[in-house]
Amino acid sequence: MLPFKNRLTKKKDHEKVQKLGSFVALNNIAIKSLKNDSPDTRVGVVVGLKYSKKAVERNQVKRLIRDIVQAELKTLDKGWDIVIMARKRAEERSGSINFKKNILEALEKGGMLLNKKPLK
Repeated sequence: MLPFKNRLTKKKDHEKVQKLGSFVALNNIAIKSLKNDSPDTRVGVVVGLKYSKKAVERNQVKRLIRDIVQAELKTLDKGWDIVIMARKRAEERSGSINFKKNILEALEKGGMLLNKKPLK
């Protein structure tokens, strides 16, 4: 489970990141990120109705993404607010989605991993 200090829980924080954050997308993952003044990186996960009408499937994807983020928490740069959004593409409806690879590539592309500069 993702530690509480690393969760983006408040609605106003989510809205701030959505409005002011920089956007990075890769396949089935979209990430909005914004620097904060906190020593911790906070992560929020959004899986909308467009992904699936079934709450069970959306919650499974949220848990999967949170587990991936928790495992990679040590490699994340400090002081970020990150909102990760899952998107379902037509070619991914078969079920073979590699979230971990896509999340890590998108975080690297956005410069949110330690010792990584943003890719242009």
